[in-house]
Amino acid sequence: MTRPQQYQRLGKFEMHQLIGEGAMGVVWKAYDSMLRRYVALKLLNTTFGATQELRERFLREARAAGVLQHANIVTVYDLGEAEGQLFIAMELVEGRDLSEMITSREPLALERKLDIVIEVLEGLHYAHQRGVIHRDVKPSNVRIMPDGRVKIMDFGIARLQSAEISGGGSIMGTPTYMAPEQITEGTITAATDVFAVGCMLYELLSYQKPFEGDSIHRVLYQVLTTDPKALRMVAPSIPAALERVVTKAMSKVPSERYRSAKEMRQTLVGIRLALSGATDGTTQVIGLRWSRPFLKLITRAPAKWRLAVLTALAVVAAALALLPPSEPIAAPDEPPPPAAVPVTTEPATPLPPPPARADFPRAVTARREAALAARERAERAGAAQNALASWLQGEALFERATRDLDAGRIRLASQGLQQAAEQYRAAQAEAERLGREARAAIERVAPIATALSARREGTKAIDLLERADTLLKAKDFGMIDLIAEQMERLGRDAGIAIPSAQPADPRAAVNVLLGDLERAVATERIENLRALFATAMTPENDTRWRAFFATAHEPTVTYRIIGFGASARGDVAAAEVQAVYSFTKREGGPPLEDRQELIVRFTRVSGAWRIADLRKKD
Repeated sequence: MTRPQQYQRLGKFEMHQLIGEGAMGVVWKAYDSMLRRYVALKLLNTTFGATQELRERFLREARAAGVLQHANIVTVYDLGEAEGQLFIAMELVEGRDLSEMITSREPLALERKLDIVIEVLEGLHYAHQRGVIHRDVKPSNVRIMPDGRVKIMDFGIARLQSAEISGGGSIMGTPTYMAPEQITEGTITAATDVFAVGCMLYELLSYQKPFEGDSIHRVLYQVLTTDPKALRMVAPSIPAALERVVTKAMSKVPSERYRSAKEMRQTLVGIRLALSGATDGTTQVIGLRWSRPFLKLITRAPAKWRLAVLTALAVVAAALALLPPSEPIAAPDEPPPPAAVPVTTEPATPLPPPPARADFPRAVTARREAALAARERAERAGAAQNALASWLQGEALFERATRDLDAGRIRLASQGLQQAAEQYRAAQAEAERLGREARAAIERVAPIATALSARREGTKAIDLLERADTLLKAKDFGMIDLIAEQMERLGRDAGIAIPSAQPADPRAAVNVLLGDLERAVATERIENLRALFATAMTPENDTRWRAFFATAHEPTVTYRIIGFGASARGDVAAAEVQAVYSFTKREGGPPLEDRQELIVRFTRVSGAWRIADLRKKD
């Protein structure tokens, strides 16, 4: 492209300072001599204007972005062509890119990180409603202004980054944040930007990129085929609810992500409010919005005025400090104070609440005891360990109700205790559901560890299973699904078929298990047989099966129960089974059939029936 340094002027613009450079071109701090204001002037690579078709396409896309007028989107002032150079003149935004803050590992509060992403989603939702998809959401395209506001940059330009423009089929853009459908040239929707926001939130929370590699192609391969490390493995203090948000946003299947930026924003706002202890949507996000006019007045006033204002404030503060404390006077229905209730983000056991006072009305005392009982049940179910949003809301409501009781606001306290109990009950139900799902996930993949026990991957599978069991006992459910997915990938890579779900009735469950054994024999893989045994196969069974697979070609088998019995406790069973093996010899010959009567013993492991022993009937 034409090197921008040779331009002292470009049309009406005076270029004062080079402030950015990338694959698409360069950005200058420039002065618009017509409108007399500074702008960010982006000079596009000459590739964009290589043909009339590309030039028109660029102008069309840039104009689409130019109509976006939103507090969280950088405004496009002007666009066009001057002296053969395509340009976009945009709002000059002071501040720092989010990428700089991540690189420097700036210690931002979790609430502040959520506020940033919530504002990004606000801007994206506004654009999506108007048919504009960003396509290149990433930390370097998010600007944090000195007053805390967030601005999204480069709207409408990323759509031009295609193989058609870059030539030779190379990919322009930022592979780490590209959704799979961008790489495979699939349909681009609002979910494409949601994926990028998920990647950005992952990096903001952990200070690690979700997909990394030593080449672009390795990164693209990871985006298409590999899940990133579980967020709470790299950032253990993150609430489980927030990890689930990131995981859903980064799903490789667009339909499994949030349906819109608005839906993801609403979910994050709920978590954000729970972290701050707010009980309704009126609480503002952390930031300096409420004080902007005052800050502007102070920072732009002469020094002597600023000194006078600050001195006056100090005098007022000192006078207030000397006043004697007054007793709170409030009507029973006075609204609660607006101060947010701080709630810890760590799933730790909170301090015990203060004892009930004898002078409280009996109805309020009963509600308080009911709330405490609901709280205890929710904690036992794992609500605190998983930092569920409903648990955090319940804690905030209970603490506020306690303050209301101490202040004599009985009616408000009674309402707050009732609401807290409802939130605790919801937290208990959600925690119990997560526990059931986690237990089912472990039961589903446990056979993989057994099947891989004799292989190199077996150690990793066993370690993962033990970690999942430890998390289940600690009622920390958030990562168990991710561990189960890792084990399923190990199983698929090894060609292992996961056993089928079984009904509650022991005989019916054993029938399902024998059906799995029939399919395992047909695969001729000893690993698939191991997955159906409760423990490692005996050397006798292992040798017998290996000898059978070595001589039999395309074997099939049918098993039929002719006698069955189960223990009263329902944890062990035995069956007399008729087996018919059909196969041909590997060296050729007619089809053969081998009929056997077997004695098969079963045991119930982690809620599922497995084979304990299988041998011929004497």
